[in-house]
Amino acid sequence: MVLQSILGLAFVLGLFALIVWGMRRMQGRQINGPADFRIVQKIHIDNRNSLVEIRHHGRCYLLALSPGGITQLRADHSQPETTTVANKQAAAL
Repeated sequence: MVLQSILGLAFVLGLFALIVWGMRRMQGRQINGPADFRIVQKIHIDNRNSLVEIRHHGRCYLLALSPGGITQLRADHSQPETTTVANKQAAAL
């Protein structure tokens, strides 16, 4: 009876360890997620409200997070700077 209980406990703990290992392994992967999505900074206003600055494809977005939802406060819609060899050569002339 004691051996059966120990084996059952070992099985449950092994299954739990396998699930934790799988979740940690999948945590770093993104499914169809953007490659250059980055949270620049997060400012906590109080326990329920905060501001978040996000950079995506070279553009900045300022979002307000509250229990009522997410509100976009500001968006920098200017085109991201791209430097090519032709642009560098033209600037050098």
